[in-house]
Amino acid sequence: MKRLKRLLVLSHEWNVFLVLLIIISISLFSWWTVKVHLEKEWSARLDSEMGKITGVIDREFYGYGQALMDLKAVFQVGGVFDPKEFKEYIESTQVLRRYPGMQGIGFAQKLERTEISALEKDMRGHGFEDFKFWPDGERSLYTSITLIQPEDWRNKKALGFDMSSELTRRAAMDKSLIDNSLTISDPVILVQDDAEVHQRGVLIYLPVKKNVQVVNAQDPKDALLGFAYGVVRINRFFNGAFGVPEFYNEKVNYRIEIFDKKLGNTIPVYERFPSRDGSRAIPDFTKTYQAKVFDKNWTIHFEPLPHFFNWYERYIPILFAFVTLVILSVVFVALWSTQQFLKFSERHKNSLSQISKNKSEEIALFRKLNMVKADLSAAIDGESIFDRFCTHMNDVFAVDDCVVFVREQKGPYEKRFQKSLNVFPDFLSIPSEFEDFLSEGILPSRTQDKNEIRALEMLNEETRALLAEYPYYMVGAVLHESGKKTSVLVILRGPENLCDSEMKEYAIQRVVSQFAMSYDKAILLRRAEDANFMKSSFLANMSHEIRTPLGVIVGYSEILADEELSTKEKEEISKSIKRNGKELSRLIDDILDISKVEAGKLHFEMAQVNLERLIHEVKSIMEARAIDKKIQFNIAKLNNVPTYVVTDDVRLKQILVNIVGNAIKFTEKGGVKILYKTGTNEAGEAYLEFQVQDTGVGISEKGREVLFKAFSQADVSTTRKYGGTGLGLALSKRLAELLGGDLFLLESSVGKGSTFCLRIPLKDLGQGTMLTMRPAETSVKREGLEDSKRDIDWVNLDLKNLLRGSRILLVEDSEDNQEIFTHFLRGAGAEVQIAEDGVAAVEQAFKFNPDLILMDIQIPKMDGREATKKIRQKGFTKNIIALTAHALHEELQSSLQAGCNGQITKPVSGELLVQEVYFYLNHRS
Repeated sequence: MKRLKRLLVLSHEWNVFLVLLIIISISLFSWWTVKVHLEKEWSARLDSEMGKITGVIDREFYGYGQALMDLKAVFQVGGVFDPKEFKEYIESTQVLRRYPGMQGIGFAQKLERTEISALEKDMRGHGFEDFKFWPDGERSLYTSITLIQPEDWRNKKALGFDMSSELTRRAAMDKSLIDNSLTISDPVILVQDDAEVHQRGVLIYLPVKKNVQVVNAQDPKDALLGFAYGVVRINRFFNGAFGVPEFYNEKVNYRIEIFDKKLGNTIPVYERFPSRDGSRAIPDFTKTYQAKVFDKNWTIHFEPLPHFFNWYERYIPILFAFVTLVILSVVFVALWSTQQFLKFSERHKNSLSQISKNKSEEIALFRKLNMVKADLSAAIDGESIFDRFCTHMNDVFAVDDCVVFVREQKGPYEKRFQKSLNVFPDFLSIPSEFEDFLSEGILPSRTQDKNEIRALEMLNEETRALLAEYPYYMVGAVLHESGKKTSVLVILRGPENLCDSEMKEYAIQRVVSQFAMSYDKAILLRRAEDANFMKSSFLANMSHEIRTPLGVIVGYSEILADEELSTKEKEEISKSIKRNGKELSRLIDDILDISKVEAGKLHFEMAQVNLERLIHEVKSIMEARAIDKKIQFNIAKLNNVPTYVVTDDVRLKQILVNIVGNAIKFTEKGGVKILYKTGTNEAGEAYLEFQVQDTGVGISEKGREVLFKAFSQADVSTTRKYGGTGLGLALSKRLAELLGGDLFLLESSVGKGSTFCLRIPLKDLGQGTMLTMRPAETSVKREGLEDSKRDIDWVNLDLKNLLRGSRILLVEDSEDNQEIFTHFLRGAGAEVQIAEDGVAAVEQAFKFNPDLILMDIQIPKMDGREATKKIRQKGFTKNIIALTAHALHEELQSSLQAGCNGQITKPVSGELLVQEVYFYLNHRS
């Protein structure tokens, strides 16, 4: 041992290069070994495929030969059949059904030249009126095809044909007659093929001789009755035996070559998949097989198709060599480090005694333990905590590698962190009882303790095999991730003496527990930071969005006090104040809607909706915005869309306005287009689809991740340039889901534009159902009201005289609102009486006798609902309209139950206020 130590200490620099050379050599050898092993495996797999294919070919041709031999036996025993008997025989044996690759089976009768006329007459007597012996000519043997099945148009063309008239066929027939055995011809052009398309085929012959031996017969032809033969078209044979070629469902391509004596060389007769550029995975990886087909040898060339190889197999040798190189490099670094350490220890021989050293190690271990716990507690990022954990485990306990698994509830253990220990899978299936053993201490993989061995036996064989490769140590802890009890399993790879003392075992458990607690703290901290950032961003953005229109309103309000303003300037300022007021109201509505969606209190009214009218309304709203930005705006219907659909028209229009508004906002040039159509999903359910296409800025990959999250936009620069709260798409998607559909980004390209797709289910008109707890007639009433409002020609009505002669009681405690409402109503010609509280409202309702009461809900002394009930109880039957700043569904229901006929939500424009009052006075009883 001392000599080895001196050798390592006194080693020279050339030792390093020698070790490197060994490492490289081992890596190359491992690459070559794996490569050779893979090629052997490929060869074995190709042999297997070859065996399957050649086995089918042998089986098919064996069946063909057996069928001909059966036919020969029948003819020798019972004589040659007539065509009808032959057909019944073939059908009874089901030869053609069992062997679909066969073109036909038949019999060629031997005859003398003087018997040709008699044969033709006999065949015509059996129903073959066009039968004729052909071709004419002198030859030593005459045969004529008299029987053939199936009798289709293709095979009937062969009737009467003398196969001995053609050289290739005659050669096969002669050999069959001489050998008295099955023979197969060289490839020929079948007489059954049409004139335009010729496919190669082969013929199988078997001589049928007379049952009575001819005395003194010197020539085999004297005892010959004819030839039983089978017709095989090459393509049909392979399609029948193997099915129609399917490139991606087969792994091997094969090419058949047959030696043609007539041509004197080998010719290709069939290829499963004709060669194409790039269709061969490994060009030289082919095999050849000599198939014995009766008396001929067919040469079959096999080559694998690209998908014969698994996608990863070509990279395994390189990957294996790389891993070997890495591992050996680690060994080299460890060797070099050991060498340096030995040099250092050689220069410091005078050390403390072993007892002092042990005491010092214990003290140092406790100190390091405190430092490790403090260091892990200071880390706030999961990866940073794991890196520090690995570093400390290596420094303190010589643990060279580790991996961390986490199990949530009853699921499998999932790998969360690993250093370089990649032998373990991403998931480990470990029973929950195993945790009881881990709670008692560290469980080593190489142990002699019976309880620990029993615990290891609870693991599956694969996991036990992995743990047996090195000295592994399993440590358990509890991680309170997201407030849930979660099991943590840490697998350490360390020296054999890692747990040789209770002190070290205790220290390791403490470090692992600290790691779990620090990781839990990091997760909670990260989530808190994310929530705080989102809240701050939202508040800052919302503050900007609210203050912008509010600042315009305040500023212009002060400007209006300037007496020198012209009438035109005042009109422009008024329009600006009105526009910003609407924007502020819309922003508040979005916030309320998204909060109601989150709380599950958003109500829908499903009813029959005129789709064309709804599209027209969206167009009238958005076209003006497009004109202001000088871009195009188009709507197109792609197929037969029904005129009426069952949905909530208000929410559908809200979604479309949000999507189209976004598209216009982010489009500087080009245009925005709405395409709508119907379609059917995989379940056969019909849906209505809207596609909103724009040529705007597009959305990046990163932006798509937060596209439909509330209070988020794709980029901070987007908020600065275009404004917005990030509520529109999030609200629209949730509304679409509540309608039973979906909203998603179909496609997008940065700088070119985006396409959003909205799908809602198409229901039959008889399936319109309520999603709320309202009475069934509420939807019908609301739809009727909306239709009545749409039928009024507001453009041609004179708003200044629209309410002339009407008496209106305004119940409102706010002096500002009193002045605003009174100004609008009197400007339209109405006579207005004001009541400042609920008690005065009950009194004035009968003294003033108004045609309509505008009832504020939140008023002193007696609230609006109670006042409405009192007025109704006293017999007031005219319209009472609730005024409220609450836009909730429950608020409207409460007002209707109190006796109100409708509701106007504040703030309200003068034009809308006058129109609503006019509608309830003239079109609503």
